[in-house]
Amino acid sequence: MNLVDCYTGCLLGGAIGDALGAPIEFLSIDQIRQKHGPQGLNSFVEYPDNSGEFTDDTQMTLFTAEGLLRNSHRLLLNKSTAGAPNQITFVSYLRWLHTQGNTVSRYPAGVNDSDLKSGWLMKRSDLFRRRSPGNTCIGSLSSGIEGTIENPINNSKGCGGIMRMAPVGLFEEDHVAAFAIGAELAAITHGHPSGYLSAGVFAAIIQQLLSGQDLMASILPSLSLITAIPGNQETVDAVMNAIELYQFTDQFSEIFPVEVPEKIAQLGKGWVAEEALAISLYCSLLFEDDFQKGVLASVNHSGDSDSTGSITGNILGLINGIGGIPQGWINNLRSADLVWQVGKDLHKGCKGDMNEPDEEFWEKYPAY
Repeated sequence: MNLVDCYTGCLLGGAIGDALGAPIEFLSIDQIRQKHGPQGLNSFVEYPDNSGEFTDDTQMTLFTAEGLLRNSHRLLLNKSTAGAPNQITFVSYLRWLHTQGNTVSRYPAGVNDSDLKSGWLMKRSDLFRRRSPGNTCIGSLSSGIEGTIENPINNSKGCGGIMRMAPVGLFEEDHVAAFAIGAELAAITHGHPSGYLSAGVFAAIIQQLLSGQDLMASILPSLSLITAIPGNQETVDAVMNAIELYQFTDQFSEIFPVEVPEKIAQLGKGWVAEEALAISLYCSLLFEDDFQKGVLASVNHSGDSDSTGSITGNILGLINGIGGIPQGWINNLRSADLVWQVGKDLHKGCKGDMNEPDEEFWEKYPAY
């Protein structure tokens, strides 16, 4: 499996998990089973043509990727080693806000209307879809104020920060840097330590997986990065609970995997970041080599099905590559071409240099 397959598999896997979970996000497991059978949902059900559509989770993931690529483009053109990933990605999130029909109370210095309309994502009409965006993300970004770890914008630990961080792990060269950038980008909208530390750990895990580690070997080094950081206990406990639950789940039981939703309930519902991370890690550990089973397990529970599906899909899509994702799901995912292209662009990083800027990449990811 080549690296391009890992990048595209990670983003497409997340989008598919997101789309699978979207129509059952607010249902209990009993309601899911009543509607879709004892095994729960097993494919896209939102539209009559059996297609699926991703939500704000994947939308914001794509704009995270855009911010990283714009910053990388800026570094390349300026031949600089010091970029501004937080500030540039913040403006990318304001572009996402624009696609949701919301306005900004005040623009950051140097940013205007034309800046928010630049780049190829803003030319994709299919992104201008309001797909149950999180209130915290909408409210934080509408203020025009960039939250930081040092100056939090709120005390939210909702999963709206973690669910968009996979591109950071794909883009950074080591897990320490992935953790740091992931935490900072999550803190733009989510100021509680459990919100941004969980996001940082997730980004670090993605980077470790990309470097060739298996999932268990990726988790503990990533988690160790937060052991000395104030406010880490909820995230540490959630991840360790997921590992312990995995170790004590009898995968050879006659009732497995029917019992998995009840096991997931022990980890929470996924509405907050550390629970979303724990549920996704548990499902990914159970089905590390089976994208389909792992993602279906991650959406069939009483909670935030699209976010846990998205995070699990990122993890298992990276591990198994695009070839490990059912082709029918890729074919029936609306705007799959967009997600696939952003994955390819993340792998490419940037094109051109300060002497010969690449026109295609400048059009897609202007360096501001």
